[in-house]
Amino acid sequence: MLTNKLNLPQAVVLAVQNDPYTRGNSDISVTQLITPPYQRRLKETVEPVEDVAERLFSLYGQIGHAILERAGLRAGLNVEERLFAKIGGLTVSGQYDIIQDGCLQDYKFTTHWSVKDEEPKQEWVEQLNLLRVLAIRNGMKVTSLRIIAFLRDHQKTMAKRDISYPQLPVATVDIPLWRIEDAEEFMAERIKAHLELNPPPCSDAERWMTNPVYALKKAGRKSAIKLFDEKSDADIACEAGGKDHFVEYRKGEYRRCNDYCNVSHGCPIFQDEQRTEF
Repeated sequence: MLTNKLNLPQAVVLAVQNDPYTRGNSDISVTQLITPPYQRRLKETVEPVEDVAERLFSLYGQIGHAILERAGLRAGLNVEERLFAKIGGLTVSGQYDIIQDGCLQDYKFTTHWSVKDEEPKQEWVEQLNLLRVLAIRNGMKVTSLRIIAFLRDHQKTMAKRDISYPQLPVATVDIPLWRIEDAEEFMAERIKAHLELNPPPCSDAERWMTNPVYALKKAGRKSAIKLFDEKSDADIACEAGGKDHFVEYRKGEYRRCNDYCNVSHGCPIFQDEQRTEF
C-alpha cells in the first residue's frame, strides 16, 4: 500500500508508482538474497506500507541511472544488464550498472554517512560479489568491484570545517574482491536460508542495531556536541563544559525496523517490543 501523507502532487505519486524495476523471469534477485529471510517471508502475508515521500530517493536513483545508462551506451560500455543463473535449484538474477575494463561498477545515490567509515558497507560487499558470480557464470570477466556513490546530503560548509567529511559530493569506494569459491558458497548459503519455510527472526545485525550512546549537550542547542560510548567520558566532558552542559542517554535502536522495513507494522516481534516499551 502506498500512502501520501504529505499530499504530494499526483504527478509525483504516479512517477513513484510507475517503478520500472523487475527481477525478470527469476525466482529471486541478488538484492533479495542479501535481505533477511524472515523479512522476505513476512512480505508473503503482510502488505508492505510505504509513503510516497519515502520512495523519493529511489525515484532520484532511477533518474540518475537513466542518465548514466545513456552515457554508457554512447561510450560502448556494458550497462544496465540483468543476468541470470540457475543456482541451488533457483533462478537467480541481478543487474549491474556498468562493466568497464573488468571493473563491475554500481552507482548509489546515498548519504555521506555511507562512505565515512574506512570499511565499505557490508551489504555493498555482498551485493557486488554476488553480481560477480552471475557475471562470471554468464561468461563475463570481472576483476574488480567499485561503488560510485553520489552523496545527496553533501554540504560544502561541512567539508570546509571537517577534513574527515567527504570533500566532494561523489565518492568512489573499492569493494573487496572475494575468492569466487567463497562468493559461490555465500550465495548457496543465502539461497538455502531463503528457502526455509520458517526462517529464524532477524538478527541484531540484520535489524541494524545501534549501540547506546551518551550525548553531550548544551542548553539551547538541539544537536549533540559529541557522542560518547562510555558515560564516564561523557561526564568528564560535561564537567569541563560548564553548568549549561548536560549528558543525555540515548538507547540503542533497530534502525531497519524503525525506519526502513515496510512490513514492520505486521512483524509480531517488533510490535511486541513496541508494546513492551510503551
